[in-house]
Amino acid sequence: MKRIVIILSGILIAVYVLLSILGSGGEYAAERLFYKAMKIDQRIADNPDVAPPALLASVENTLQKLLKKYPKTTIAKRADITLAEFYIAHKEYDKALSRINIIIKTHTPDPAISSTAHFLKGAVYEKQNMWPKALNEFEILRDKYPSTKLGMQMPLYIGKHYEAKGEQGLAGKAYADAVSFYEKSAGANRGKPIGYIYSTLFIQAHLILKNYDKAGDILEETFRTYPSPVTFVELLPYVESIFVE
Repeated sequence: MKRIVIILSGILIAVYVLLSILGSGGEYAAERLFYKAMKIDQRIADNPDVAPPALLASVENTLQKLLKKYPKTTIAKRADITLAEFYIAHKEYDKALSRINIIIKTHTPDPAISSTAHFLKGAVYEKQNMWPKALNEFEILRDKYPSTKLGMQMPLYIGKHYEAKGEQGLAGKAYADAVSFYEKSAGANRGKPIGYIYSTLFIQAHLILKNYDKAGDILEETFRTYPSPVTFVELLPYVESIFVE
């Protein structure tokens, strides 16, 4: 009995110490600050035209406090990106770029965070009609982070930008470059989950260029390489598109 009491007392002490650590400045405290900022941000989003400056400042200050006091916590990475997005949403582009540059410098080893930062940086330049600078960021994203979701989508994103601007010649070249990129990437990762994603993007690129026969060939090859009910369900819309055309 005495031994059980000692064991239970030890467990209680360990739990108390753990909770004390969390409550005194660890993950728990950082997460409280983050969700406090997000709650205020939601209030702003509900009525953006009448949001008082004090609310905007509160979100910014709370996220900055989190990053200053708890930079090593897990939530800090998310807070960093969120603060940059907050600046972009409210057209504070200089602050956004400054924050993004810090993120890129600080979180380089983390592909997910770094790729998002480069995309946001490119988006800021794009909003400022500084396409050459935006393109540079998107090309970095495509070439240095090809295994991330954003990196994989960049070749098509670039083509869609030119298409939206009515620059059909540049759009055609960008889509042709996308075809080459996806063909190489799908082949290099054949049989892997990422290879399947590249194959679907390869199909999309050919459909945009109206190369329906080629898209059909790739579709059949993808079915053979990645046979599963999930593949069938996900690729069925492409089958319909190709046959309709």
